[in-house]
Formats: sequence, C-alpha cells, structure tokens
Amino acid sequence: MDKNYQLITSIKNPKAQHIKKLKDRGYRKRFNEFIVEGENFVKDIPKDVELTSLFVQEDKIKDFEYIIDRYDERKIFVVDEKVMSVMSDTVTPCGILATVNFKNPNDRLAGNVAVLDGISDPGNMGTIIRTCAACGVENLIAIECADCYSPKVVRASMGGIFKVNVLEKSRSQAIQLLAKHTVYCLDMNGENLYKMGKINHPFALVVGNESKGLSEEFRQAGNIISLPMSGKIESLNAAVSMSVAMYQIIYGKANGDNFDA
Repeated sequence: MDKNYQLITSIKNPKAQHIKKLKDRGYRKRFNEFIVEGENFVKDIPKDVELTSLFVQEDKIKDFEYIIDRYDERKIFVVDEKVMSVMSDTVTPCGILATVNFKNPNDRLAGNVAVLDGISDPGNMGTIIRTCAACGVENLIAIECADCYSPKVVRASMGGIFKVNVLEKSRSQAIQLLAKHTVYCLDMNGENLYKMGKINHPFALVVGNESKGLSEEFRQAGNIISLPMSGKIESLNAAVSMSVAMYQIIYGKANGDNFDA
C-alpha cells in the first residue's frame, strides 16, 4: 500500500463490528449513519453527502483507486476478504463499502410528494424511491414502512435515496403536511387515471400496504384513483402501480396527452 491506510484483519475490530451493527434500524438511527455498498453506488455518492468511512478490500485497492482518491486518508480503512464478508449485506461482496450520514429531512414540502402508506417490502420501497428520483418527485413520506436506509432499500433505490427528501411520519402528521397538496390515492375501486382530466399540482400520490392496501385515514383524505386492468388479474405490485401512475401523471395526461383506456 502506497499510503498509510488503516488495516483491519479481525472481525472483532470495533470498526468492523460497528458496520455489522449498522444493519439494524435502531442502531442506524442512534448513530445517524447508513451503509452504501457496491462500486456503482459508492462512486455516485453526491458531494453534499457526508462520507464518514470508506472500507476497501485489500486486493481491490487498485480497482477502486479512483474512488479512494476523493476522500480523506483518515476515513479510509483497508480490510481483508473475511472482514469485508462480515460487514457486507450481499452474497458476493464487490470489495467496497462506505458509511454516510443521513440527510436532514425537510418538512417544507415544496413540489410533489409520494406517500408510502405502510410499504413493508424493502425492494418495493427502494424501487419507489428510484422512480421518484427519475420522475422528479422531490419528496417522499414513509408511514410505518420498511426502513428507507436499510442496505436492501438503499441498493434498490439505485442512488435515489440521495436525491429524494425522505420523511418518516405518522398518518395524521402526513395528512397535516399535505394540506396544500391535492391527494390522489391508488386503489382498485377508484376513478380510472387514464380517463381523468388534468392532475392538480402540487400533488401527493399515495400507495398502500402490499396486502392490506390503503389505510382508512387516506381513503377519507384523498381522491381515489385506479389503473385499468384487463380483468385477468385484480391488482399490480405496489411499486409497479406507483411507478406506472407516477409516470402517467408526470409525463402523460398531466402534460395534456390524450389516452383512451
């Protein structure tokens, strides 16, 4: 090693144990940190996000030198394959892992909002965050959901976690924050989104729990809308429904396109 990086070869090392414990939701909140794993994710950490540590597998230093050179030497740790395996949340670690501080959430909801009303699957959660970033939906409110900073959600968001203002709220708090937004709630028995007039902005688009659907609070608080079905199946996956509806609202009928569904 050309530089004086700190070397970790024991799985009992406090740094390694700290990373392992960051897989727990309560521990993440306590230390205000979460894990970002994988070359594509680590290299795309924005400059305004504070990196607290960077761990690189010893035999991968040359591969990731272009990432390592961006950061303070004091924040970089070199580990052996055994330690990386313990810290990693993936079956086959790629050899680079970072920790970053949470972004400070902003309760001033300028722009449109995605509301996740009890989404429990990390893959769905991460996909919706990714779709928000792709559609320019600036804010997301999570209510009794999977933790948006869990390693699985962070990976599924494909960097979207850094681009969306994520707030964790109760249902009553969320409804209060959305007082100036038009609320649209996805449900099987709502008005066909493809036959609606122009969507009011700023809007909040709500999707319910994968098995239970919308909570009663949001059934009462919003306009119920639905996606048309062929009749061969009754519903779509929560992340798929949210993504289709969001794209239609942002890039379809919301911009004046005509659909006959």
